[in-house]
Amino acid sequence: MRKTSLNSGEEMILQAQGHLQFGASWKQGHFSLTNRRLFFIRVSQKIFEVSLNQITGMSIAKRSWLLGVRVQQLCIGYSANLETEQVYITLAEPKKWVEAIKESMTLMLAERWRYNGANPELPGNTE
Repeated sequence: MRKTSLNSGEEMILQAQGHLQFGASWKQGHFSLTNRRLFFIRVSQKIFEVSLNQITGMSIAKRSWLLGVRVQQLCIGYSANLETEQVYITLAEPKKWVEAIKESMTLMLAERWRYNGANPELPGNTE
């Protein structure tokens, strides 16, 4: 799998080859999950990208895929411009991806709580 450029502070969590339902068609490419976002690249073009804090829901659904074969697909709901959108992703081990995305979202939230921009002080400092 090709090396993907990461933004500052990002770490790669998972990568896999798969398919993304884009409109009425399926596009083959590579999915990447970082500690900040999920994105899909086909050849050298980024077709889909969503920040983890935009994800509103995930599920696994058994749906019709290529040639009518029914397979488990990862459904990602996300907020985009005050609307909720969803994409369907076909890849190996969708349950593993759901767990990894949930864990990454939790860690990202915990990281935000840990640093809120304030200067920490010890509680006993009364001077």
